[in-house]
Amino acid sequence: MPAIEFFGNENDEDYIISRAKDAQKYNIYSAKAWMLTAKTLFPTNFKIQFEAYLMEKQSGNVKEAAECFSSLITSSQNISELLPEISAIANALKSNEVSFLSQMFDNILPDIQLTILKTSVEHSDDTMEHCRLLVLLLKKFPQLGVDSLVKTLINAEKFFCDNRYARLLVVETLPLLSSIESPRLLQKLLIKAIDYYNSYVYDDTQQDITDPWQRLYAVLDLLGKQLGWEPYLQNYSNSLNKETYFQKLLVLRNIEDCRQLLYCGTVFFLRSLYEHRNLKGNHNILVESLSDPDLPNSKRRKGEIEVTGVSAYQFQSAASCWELLHSTDVISREFLKLKSQLQTKPWTEGFTEELSLYRGNYDEAMPPNSLNNLATNVVRVSINYFKKNHSACVENILTALSQLPVLEGALEADLIVGGKIRHLHFLPMTKVAIMHYFCTLLIRVLLNTGNTTDLTYGHILVLMQLGWPQEESLFLHILDVIKQKGGFHYHLFSAYIIHIDILEELSYIWNEHGKSIALDILPNSQQHLGQRRIGTRGADKGVKEDFKQAMKVQFEKKNELSYCQLLQIPDDKIVPSRLKANVVTGAE
Repeated sequence: MPAIEFFGNENDEDYIISRAKDAQKYNIYSAKAWMLTAKTLFPTNFKIQFEAYLMEKQSGNVKEAAECFSSLITSSQNISELLPEISAIANALKSNEVSFLSQMFDNILPDIQLTILKTSVEHSDDTMEHCRLLVLLLKKFPQLGVDSLVKTLINAEKFFCDNRYARLLVVETLPLLSSIESPRLLQKLLIKAIDYYNSYVYDDTQQDITDPWQRLYAVLDLLGKQLGWEPYLQNYSNSLNKETYFQKLLVLRNIEDCRQLLYCGTVFFLRSLYEHRNLKGNHNILVESLSDPDLPNSKRRKGEIEVTGVSAYQFQSAASCWELLHSTDVISREFLKLKSQLQTKPWTEGFTEELSLYRGNYDEAMPPNSLNNLATNVVRVSINYFKKNHSACVENILTALSQLPVLEGALEADLIVGGKIRHLHFLPMTKVAIMHYFCTLLIRVLLNTGNTTDLTYGHILVLMQLGWPQEESLFLHILDVIKQKGGFHYHLFSAYIIHIDILEELSYIWNEHGKSIALDILPNSQQHLGQRRIGTRGADKGVKEDFKQAMKVQFEKKNELSYCQLLQIPDDKIVPSRLKANVVTGAE
């Protein structure tokens, strides 16, 4: 190594540093020799120690850089000049990606690591950054406890307007908790967790948290363990049965300390409601539907009300839990307090109206007059029918017919259930499902008029075609009435009755009861040409040919027209308009 020569005003330390930097460009070993000399001559000089660290860092030497930086931190000199590098180390640790600085940190002794992280926390001015660094510190050294961080976050002024604080507290900090002595603080944390995770699942812009409900139950478990709650209630998983869980909640109704029922019940309610809304989407609405005592009882029914449809099970769980949380004055009051601390709007919209209908409070469930869309009109149809306001029901159907969606959909198998119980159904907002529901109600509107004329039965035959064979038993009854009367006159038959089973049964009556029953069902033009009514009373051989030809035409129509087209008849011949007249006057 050449003798040290000094130039100008450059002092000894600066001279050696400059020679080391020059040597680093062409010979790293020469550069290290210069730095070793410098460290030997000036062991406490911060500038030399820091340049030695930078040289090892630039050379990618993890262990050597860790050793150099440890010496800098331990000396406690010029700590302010180290802050940018300490901040860079902290940022590297917050990232999930492996970097030189994170590897270097792993090669530093734990007590020095703690010093580095504490220094970063102490010198952070921004509250958000301060909290993030505390989380980082506690992840690395969980034995320190999280009380200070929790209190900082829970009292942060920006908590409710800056979701980052909520996420930092709920998602990153709470999993670090092993115990907190204050049940009051734990309850505050649980409320924050309930509010955050319940809002999170409705936020389509954030989907990076795995199983948020189980994370919420983990917070519930932390509180429950300290208060001696039943483990089953705070560890509810995806695989457990909702009915079994709810029965366990029911047991808590009469316990003096209502906190277990309040928090476990609220979380269970919110989860059930979320699952219900997620399944239901915006394309299913709750309506009153029908039950038939002549059909076998449903095996799915729970309680005195049966709910069917895509999210029936989840809705009924949420509704039952809501009732439980209002079952006593004490729990109702505490639930109201809890609800006031939550952002309730995302999950109460729509449920209040569904709950009113579920309870049978029709006036509360009836949509306001200011709303005039398909969903609200379908609800009006449902409520007016079950309030026996048949005229208004038919009026609502006529309004809804002009609002039917483009989506065809399919028939609903659960519009009628067995037994005498009350029945509600989540009806899809599709053309076929809505028309199926309307036809089902209109048939009963006609039956409720007490009118037994051929025109009434003819309208019923038209309406029952869509949901066939749902009304097959009623059809057989109409056939018996035709046989007893000895005839059937319905001048709209050829225009609107196309179902093959109905046509075959009427053909069978023609063939089997030829001399006792008159079927007056040919188009008016055909009757005029033949100057005779189609019937079996008479010996005219041409009559049978006319009847057979008429039935053949009807069979062919089935392939040409959809049921929905058949039910949307021009205004001068529309069946529902005639039904409305029958409902109001009771006349044919």
